[in-house]
Amino acid sequence: MNRKPHPPQPHRHHQRPTPGQVAYDPASGRTGVVQAVHPVAELLFDHRVTAQHIAFLRPERGGVEWTADATALRFPAHADEAEGSE
Repeated sequence: MNRKPHPPQPHRHHQRPTPGQVAYDPASGRTGVVQAVHPVAELLFDHRVTAQHIAFLRPERGGVEWTADATALRFPAHADEAEGSE
């Protein structure tokens, strides 16, 4: 599959990755493709999270999906910047 790179966006470091984009999850230290983002109230499974929006991520080359706090996700290029500021 040929994917075209996303054009640069101003103030991207303030935005969060959306479905279809690669994201860094600082809680797990992993990078994956965002599959979906949902408010916690929409989830029907037994979850123990404090976030208001949950992101579902999958490794880029396939594998087991995981959930993460959607507001904590970063673009991979900005992951190092975010870690350095904490």
